[in-house]
Amino acid sequence: MKVKKINEKDFEQFVSMHEYASMYQSKEWKNVKEREKKKCELIGLYEKNQLVGVSLIIYLPILKRFTFAYASRGIIYDYNEIKEFTKALKAYFKEKKVVFVRIDPPVILNEYDNKLNKTSKEKLTLIEELKKNGFIHFGFNMAAEAFQFRFVHRITLESTYEKTYELMSKSTKKNMQTAIEKGVKIKEVQKDELEEVLRLFQYTIDRKKIKGFPKHFYYDLLEEFKEAVRIYIVYIDKEEYIKKLKEKIQVLEESLNALEEQMKKIHVGGKLTTKKEQLENTIQKAKKELTEASNLEKITNIAAMLTITKYNEVVSLTSGMDNTYRAFCPKYVMYPEMIKDAYKDKVKYVNFLGVKNIFDENDKDHGVYEVKRGFGGKTIEYIGEFDLPIRPILYKIYKIKNKKR
Repeated sequence: MKVKKINEKDFEQFVSMHEYASMYQSKEWKNVKEREKKKCELIGLYEKNQLVGVSLIIYLPILKRFTFAYASRGIIYDYNEIKEFTKALKAYFKEKKVVFVRIDPPVILNEYDNKLNKTSKEKLTLIEELKKNGFIHFGFNMAAEAFQFRFVHRITLESTYEKTYELMSKSTKKNMQTAIEKGVKIKEVQKDELEEVLRLFQYTIDRKKIKGFPKHFYYDLLEEFKEAVRIYIVYIDKEEYIKKLKEKIQVLEESLNALEEQMKKIHVGGKLTTKKEQLENTIQKAKKELTEASNLEKITNIAAMLTITKYNEVVSLTSGMDNTYRAFCPKYVMYPEMIKDAYKDKVKYVNFLGVKNIFDENDKDHGVYEVKRGFGGKTIEYIGEFDLPIRPILYKIYKIKNKKR
């Protein structure tokens, strides 16, 4: 097996036909990284002149004069000849100033349904085989400690949206209805509204105290992925919201009047009294909500999301929302729209990307997982991240300098 540079046409053709296809292994992602002044190249793995694997390689500087080679969500290969695969990588990168090669292949270890029942897809023997041939496994991390999330949540689309909808949880359907009743709507926007989208993203960045992408990153995505990028803004339509509230109050008051008439004719028991009190409280809350709604702007933007459709899936790359309007359930408008658009694009998967610590209900981000799994699908656990030292001594120095990693 040998590693050689490969052209974009052959690279794209190979990836698009492979089960491990990913937007992170695409010519567009390569161009985005090159816009960030990163050195990149496309490589092919050849076995007896037959192309058996490919990867986008991103070179990241370390130790002043050296780099490490990162195969983002790669290498796209079936991993059936690990010994020869390792030799080929070492031979190729030995000729460059590369200290180590990092891979995080999209090989699925386990899948979990919404009740966390596990289905094993890949035996641990692959991990052991990689380690046996010199790869160093980062470990079975549960959160975002590695370059990529090891756990992602993904929906495999049914034949129709209606069938996919049937598989969503009751609470998800209820929240979707709540959003409609609160006049929450969604629109797809173009580049000229990107600044507003980034403002909405910033709410989540500030709230979670995470490092967001720089502004130019989003403009680069639009330039390279073009129509594959969709940008959404979720907003409250004040007129629609008030209309729905008035309709709700009218129905409640009619129910209360009917109940009061009933109570005049029969012996009033505890159940009827309680029901009357509940109706009165609900009406009072709805009227208070109506007063608050009157103070809103005609249109109030509350959340945004950016997705990328590539190969056979659409990915929710990033999103953000103003937590002041959390009760308006913006994600329950965003994700259904994303799923509907996936049907238009005729892809197989809807990828909500990272979830973490899915087994820990006390984790501060467990709610994110709850939202995503409510839409159906499965949580995917990948085999993880691996380093292949090319220059072992320099690799040890690098690790010492980066103890946190």
